[in-house]
Amino acid sequence: MRFLVHMDHPDSYAAMVQVLSIWTELTCAHIEISPWEREQPPEPSILFWDLDAQDGQLLPPPIQGPHALFLCSNTPQAAISSYALHPTGFLRKPVNLSALQMALGRCTDLWWGTLDRMEILSDRLHFSLPLCNLVWAEGARRGCLLHSSQACIASRETLSTLEEHLPHRLFLRVQRSFLVNLYHVRSLGSDGLHMSDGAVVPLGRSSRKACLDIYYNFCRWRDGLEPTSEGEGRV
Repeated sequence: MRFLVHMDHPDSYAAMVQVLSIWTELTCAHIEISPWEREQPPEPSILFWDLDAQDGQLLPPPIQGPHALFLCSNTPQAAISSYALHPTGFLRKPVNLSALQMALGRCTDLWWGTLDRMEILSDRLHFSLPLCNLVWAEGARRGCLLHSSQACIASRETLSTLEEHLPHRLFLRVQRSFLVNLYHVRSLGSDGLHMSDGAVVPLGRSSRKACLDIYYNFCRWRDGLEPTSEGEGRV
């Protein structure tokens, strides 16, 4: 599975690659990102094609194999004229993470199989949980409880063992009893971290400043900005 990118300018290409790289890391997906070339092997791919390109290749070529086509332009009017090409979607440049995430939701069948997963045995039931769907986890007497976007799952793994197998940029240990997916944090309050499933993960006084700084820098990275040496609690 690959993301193929055809942009009109090196800066546009670099910006597109950056937002795609951030999305793959947030989603815990294994997807190669490469420039479009005239000769492409027939494998599943998602092509991002610049309608503003001045290289003589104005229209996207036929693609072999399962694929999706997203057309990109600086002008929203180009979306109307692109309907005849039957694209999967249209993206306004520069493409931001929110728009990209919404667009890729239209072709989940292409990239869903690339996601990292946890294999969990719980009460004799087997679960294959994509890491991006793990919202937060809490320690329990025997292992931990995994709060996903679909259900709460009991796992025999301890919180420390679980933490070792998760990407550190995305998951943060909060005190001793909790582990949170920073991408699922919706807001910060005096009572703690408000998660996407409605739960509130408490923050102790001693750890609050450090957690806020980490979350602030995570938000900067997610938005394509350079991290700061100290988050100063800003979100």
